[in-house]
Amino acid sequence: MGMKSFSNAKIIVTGAGSGIGMELVRSLYPFSKRILAVDVSEEKIRNLKSDFPDLEGYLITDLSKKEGNEKILCWVQNVWQDVDYCFANAGRAEYQAAEKQNWKEAESLFQLNVLSPIQLAMELKTLFPKSAFQYVITCSAMAFWPVPGYSLYGATKAALLQWAKTVWSEKSGDWLSLVFPIATSTGFFAAAGNQIPRAFPVQKPELVANKILLGAQKRKRKIFPSPMFKTMLLLDRFLFMVQPFYKRLEYHKLKNWLSKQTES
Repeated sequence: MGMKSFSNAKIIVTGAGSGIGMELVRSLYPFSKRILAVDVSEEKIRNLKSDFPDLEGYLITDLSKKEGNEKILCWVQNVWQDVDYCFANAGRAEYQAAEKQNWKEAESLFQLNVLSPIQLAMELKTLFPKSAFQYVITCSAMAFWPVPGYSLYGATKAALLQWAKTVWSEKSGDWLSLVFPIATSTGFFAAAGNQIPRAFPVQKPELVANKILLGAQKRKRKIFPSPMFKTMLLLDRFLFMVQPFYKRLEYHKLKNWLSKQTES
């Protein structure tokens, strides 16, 4: 399938300044300039303006705050009459042993990873009730599969999946897609902690973005950029050693990382 459905489409991308978000903008740019690029970083927005100078809109807003979506909604109301696609990609990870997770910041993490994309989805549906837009949230493979070190982050992604399942169960969720990427070779997980070990396997963000766009065009409810992870989920139903083996591997990485943190 080509990219015809994105031709001159009105598209929102949050977390657009790096990683998967930037690759989404890069892939969409030849087909539509009617993109609202959103990021929390002023520097990243400047870089987007330099790399993609003809985008229709750029916004700096902090989606970890309850009022973070207001700028997006205000801009859309003033500039567009509807929305075709929204890629709710902004998010943040935390890496640490469960008892040492940053619980003081848990509220802002849940706001960013869970409440913000849900609120934006429902507000857009209210603003444009007749619009057949597709809303795509970057979730995580960790919504299905617990990984040692990511208790707080995994909790946010599991919450997103449960919300989406409920929307789908109400027979009114064909507009909603969730993406379940594995670790990507970006700075996303590096920002979760000091020299954290990279989970296995790893995908390139360009590939993930391409899979997301293909899935969004087909209006898939669940988009799995990694065929390997989808296969592992299937195998785990019958071969009960698959997930325990993987978790043991990641647990040893966490132990080694904690040991290095103590030494430094």
